[in-house]
Amino acid sequence: MSNRNNLFLQFSKMFYSFLFSQKEENPYADIDEWNISPSELCAGEILNIEGKTIPEENIGMNVSFSVSSPVVNGIYKYTFDNVRIPGGSNSFRVRSQKVDDLNFIVRMFVDFKRSFDAENGVAEFFEKNIPAGNYEIIIEGNALDGEKEVKLDFIASQTIRADEKGNFNYQYHTGSLPDGDFIVMIGDNEKTIKLMPSPRDNNE
Repeated sequence: MSNRNNLFLQFSKMFYSFLFSQKEENPYADIDEWNISPSELCAGEILNIEGKTIPEENIGMNVSFSVSSPVVNGIYKYTFDNVRIPGGSNSFRVRSQKVDDLNFIVRMFVDFKRSFDAENGVAEFFEKNIPAGNYEIIIEGNALDGEKEVKLDFIASQTIRADEKGNFNYQYHTGSLPDGDFIVMIGDNEKTIKLMPSPRDNNE
């Protein structure tokens, strides 16, 4: 990636951070209750999240999951298609295990790439205040010698704002998530959701 492209990405993040600098979530927000529906859904469907807290409060929501990536010729790779990054304060973390390094690539009108060396076989990437939009994200790198599979852990965080009565409602799009279980955490409470393959995938 050229220095010019890297500067453009940094400028975009700085500008976005400025816009939302006054809208950070409250990690100590008192969440009275929150629910999800449905508890089981197919990949690509929408998860509805609703609950109640302090009026006009900004609360943080974390979505986490893990996947296993096969190693081919010493290389591991995992691709997210059409990742939807919402507006507001957000962050994205990925942790790869049994690796030499990790490359984080975001495909927009050009590719933005950042590389990280592993320490004791673990490499990690973290970024916050990513400009809203739909992206293709690629995680790849070199696995440790002899490894057949690499584990990747992901945590995506974002902010939900409650209305003047303290009610909050959010629709989470699952199109970029893999099949299997993922965890939604709001406040100090977490719920596990089962994501099944879409009927279209079963018919292919």
